[in-house]
Amino acid sequence: MSNLENLINKIIEDAKKEADKISQESAKVRQDILNSRINEANEIRKKILEKAENEAAMIKDRIISNAELKVRDEKLKAKQHTIDRVFELSKDRLKELSGEEYVKFLTNNLKSLNLKGTEVLIIPEKMKEKVKAIASLPKISNDETVDSGFILKDNDVEINFSFDSLVDYLREELESEIAKHLFKE
Repeated sequence: MSNLENLINKIIEDAKKEADKISQESAKVRQDILNSRINEANEIRKKILEKAENEAAMIKDRIISNAELKVRDEKLKAKQHTIDRVFELSKDRLKELSGEEYVKFLTNNLKSLNLKGTEVLIIPEKMKEKVKAIASLPKISNDETVDSGFILKDNDVEINFSFDSLVDYLREELESEIAKHLFKE
């Protein structure tokens, strides 16, 4: 029986060695699979982090760009408000012309027109006495007045030289020049 026991022990020993070998191979395969999964997870994590960083950078750039646009828009609004104010002040100052300055403005502009003699002059109430003293001017309307400047009326035709109209007419032409002087950058 000794041979049989030896044979059984040998078979058991070989089985244990084979089991150990299989167990080691299994552990190695398991470790390889685990390492592979860890590497895949690290790659996925790396890609997710890169994507998140890129998205964060894009969001940051977008926020900065929007803020810069808002600042630019606010600057433009402030500049436009300043330009509007300049034109309003110009109109106000023109309305405050002295009688002599007003008469000079009126006569210079009437000289450049071809008058027929049938026209009626509409002027500010406060300038009527000053202007009536000048004999060479067209008839002055007693019924109508303007705030500033004058209007020359002939039947249905009106030529508007009111300061508001003149400033508004010249505004587009003058706006860029005024901006250059006001906002030297």
